[in-house]
Amino acid sequence: MEPSNRPLAGFFAASLAIHLAFLLLWPKPSIHSVPHETVTVSFLPAPQEKKESKQAPTKQATKAPRQAPTRVSRSPAIIAKKNSPEVKRTAPPQVAIAPKTMKEASETKPEPEPAKTREPVREVAPITQRKLPTLKDLLPPVTWSSPRANNTQAEGPVRLDTKNPQYITYFNSIKRDIEFVWQYPEPALRYGLQGKLLLEFSILANGELASARIIHSSGSSLLDDEALRAIKAAAPFSPIPPWIDKNRIAIVASFEYLDNRLNYRYSP
Repeated sequence: MEPSNRPLAGFFAASLAIHLAFLLLWPKPSIHSVPHETVTVSFLPAPQEKKESKQAPTKQATKAPRQAPTRVSRSPAIIAKKNSPEVKRTAPPQVAIAPKTMKEASETKPEPEPAKTREPVREVAPITQRKLPTLKDLLPPVTWSSPRANNTQAEGPVRLDTKNPQYITYFNSIKRDIEFVWQYPEPALRYGLQGKLLLEFSILANGELASARIIHSSGSSLLDDEALRAIKAAAPFSPIPPWIDKNRIAIVASFEYLDNRLNYRYSP
């Protein structure tokens, strides 16, 4: 060997030794086998109908998918052998739910809602327009007279000494007014004239004297005139009170001159 090629040969020898040592020290890849798993599948019988048909259960076996081998570093993938051990797994039993029959389904139908009752519609009576009365219809007829006046004419005159509670209070005030002005005539006292007379007079609602007349004379014009004068002098009287409910009262009174005394005793 030439002296110029010695360094190159030494380099190759060293490189070869290094590669051999590297190959010897390099770890061998481990081979992992993928285990096969066997899954047992059980089938439940199909739901029975009214007409049951005998069907033979068919068993179908499904194989679990194989898992791909994992690579370790740069080593090539190694396929597992067919005679690798299998691991059996049992699936949990499934509970079959029997479907509802047609009879049960019909029994569980929702109940129909009760029909709503309509309230009766109230009939509204039609509104009719009434004819308004005229002024002529509102005014009383010409021949109309108030009930108070009719009552006065129908009842007739009332006695001045009546005991009717409706008139007692008002008639007592009329007596006081007459007694205040009525006197026994002086000539009749001198000559001893006595007698009694019946007199009728009417009073309006405001107490005014409407009329006065002698119904039955005493037999002496002197005594008759004094009675008429006393009635006219006592007027006007108090207005007729509302509880009597009359617009005119006719009163009949007896004037008696006896033993120099005056009284209103009524004697027809």
